[in-house]
Amino acid sequence: MNMMELAKRFPFKEGYFQLVSHPDCLLHEVGEWHPETPERLRSILRGCANLPEHLPVSFRVPPPAGISQLELVHEKDYLLSLEASCRQSSSSFMSPDNHISQNTFRAVLAAGGCALALAETMLGKGAGFALIRPPGHHAGKKLAEGFCFVNHIALAIETIRQKEPEATFLVVDFDVHHGNGIDYIYYDDPKVFYYSLHGAPDHIYPYSGYLHETGQGAGMGYTCNITLSLESSGEDWLQQFEMNLLDCKQKIRPDYLLVGAGFDAHREDPFGVMKVEDRHFLEAVRLLKNIADDSCAGRVGFFLEGGYSPTVLERLVPEIIAILAENH
Repeated sequence: MNMMELAKRFPFKEGYFQLVSHPDCLLHEVGEWHPETPERLRSILRGCANLPEHLPVSFRVPPPAGISQLELVHEKDYLLSLEASCRQSSSSFMSPDNHISQNTFRAVLAAGGCALALAETMLGKGAGFALIRPPGHHAGKKLAEGFCFVNHIALAIETIRQKEPEATFLVVDFDVHHGNGIDYIYYDDPKVFYYSLHGAPDHIYPYSGYLHETGQGAGMGYTCNITLSLESSGEDWLQQFEMNLLDCKQKIRPDYLLVGAGFDAHREDPFGVMKVEDRHFLEAVRLLKNIADDSCAGRVGFFLEGGYSPTVLERLVPEIIAILAENH
């Protein structure tokens, strides 16, 4: 079932949990050997086709972002350079692992448009999941790395801030890799609390996110990096995930919860870093839903980050969507 069929099966209804995606997100193709393939998103869409029709879910295909909208976070020269590199069919952009194709920039704009749409949903006191690629949590204001070009969570935050400049945000990132892009964009910002659970920086990309990195200036104490040894079990992962999270929530008292949803800590992920199972991810999502309901009036946005087993994504992401949509 393609996106348009999903949009027909799950039409927009006010107050429903919003799934946002765009066909152009599938256009970023850099070779089947590369882990960040279109099949990641296709597998999730296949899984979503099996969601029960009575579930309060809407599937939307918002318009792509324009370059000027991405400038809420990223420098214009950086964006134009990325666009030109894609148009010229360069093989990579800024670092060897950032492989690009002629259509990569179209995918970047489409994913950005989904982030903008999810931000508008949250501004309307709604919730949703941006099913997008390429991912975003490593991207800096003028830096692409780790398969990431545009920082979708930062884009959503800045979109919300245009209308609610005093809003506070709790960002929870459970991708196995530290989301250095998000962390450092808001490292000195006391209105954005970044909470990340990831592999030990000494041993895993991007080699950042140490325990002692807690923010700076006015943002001191508004970053919490939880690091895990490689091969950690799901029980350890979940225990560490829960640790300090409620205290962080109390410190920031968030108006909005944004979640970097990466699934590469899964025991079946080809990166083979940790041994987390479906049930541990589902329990973490239930905890996040409770935080959103109790502290943010239900305003939560999930953003797809890593996770490179299509089989895992096909079965797990729809289960997560069902939990988030329940009683919505």
